[in-house]
Amino acid sequence: MRLGIGFTGSPFSVGEIVEYAKMSERAGIDSLWVAEDYFLRDAVSILSSVALSTEKIKLATGIISPYVRSPVLIALTTATLDEASKGRMILGLGTGAFSPMGKMGITFKKPLTFMRESVEVIRRLLEGEEVNFQGEFLTVKGVKLGRSPYFTLLRPFRPVRRRIPIYLAAKGPKMLQLAGEIGDGVLLTAGCSREYVKYAVEKVRAGAEKAGRSLEEVDVASYILYSPYRFEDVNLALKALITHIISRASPSDLKRDGINEDESLRLRETLEKEGVRESLRLLTEEMAEKYSVFGDVERCREKVLEYVESGVTLPILMSFDRDMPRVIRTLRELSEE
Repeated sequence: MRLGIGFTGSPFSVGEIVEYAKMSERAGIDSLWVAEDYFLRDAVSILSSVALSTEKIKLATGIISPYVRSPVLIALTTATLDEASKGRMILGLGTGAFSPMGKMGITFKKPLTFMRESVEVIRRLLEGEEVNFQGEFLTVKGVKLGRSPYFTLLRPFRPVRRRIPIYLAAKGPKMLQLAGEIGDGVLLTAGCSREYVKYAVEKVRAGAEKAGRSLEEVDVASYILYSPYRFEDVNLALKALITHIISRASPSDLKRDGINEDESLRLRETLEKEGVRESLRLLTEEMAEKYSVFGDVERCREKVLEYVESGVTLPILMSFDRDMPRVIRTLRELSEE
């Protein structure tokens, strides 16, 4: 089974993630993904450290946003990380979360158009083209990676690969279809249910068929929240994330996932009035099972296979537990099946 491991900018230091990356590589894990959750450690700095400390494991941004970094800069960064890792990079690209973006003064307009333009510009640059592009949002004039007007006499920088996989992070139906249409893969968000995966895969399929492709040409990657412990001992940060997911879910999402709308409302009210720790008292094991995997290796295998049967081709387990060696051992046992 192909398996990935996921990290974000907390709670682990850069040095700790580097050590876990080495362990993951020895365990035969397919890929390591680093999310960029604002305002924690950034993904690019972590991945550059991991790239120089490993040899085989694939490395991925999961995700970075063209709203924050310009698509030209993203192409340059991706090519540089691909060089550092000797051809192991995957670019996970997405809009990012609206709330922290707003705190940075970033507004979202026509995200589908913006993402389509961004992917086109990034791909063309990575393929070595001199790009002249005029879109609704992006304007690029005579840009070619490795060429600078100030350093024409230096040896040029050339990307290691002309085709670096681009995975489009998607949640809503239209973005899922766009991922199927133009992405090498789609990246589903952490904390999604098996029922949601089935829904998402059909949207990705529709986008792929629109582009004259089959679903098999699109890698369906998904973050899966994981703890190696029984529910009572699951990391509180993971539980807190699930309470946020349930409290913000739409009525249609709750119905699809089999969650009572009144339970969601109680969670939201408790979060807003009494804080996250009080809301955790309302989170049941049955609720948590909808949006995460927890327990020993056998239980993990059973639940991850449910995601695979729902359409995930690359499960990416993300854990916030301090005992990451135990998590990595679980991944090794699963990948050896």
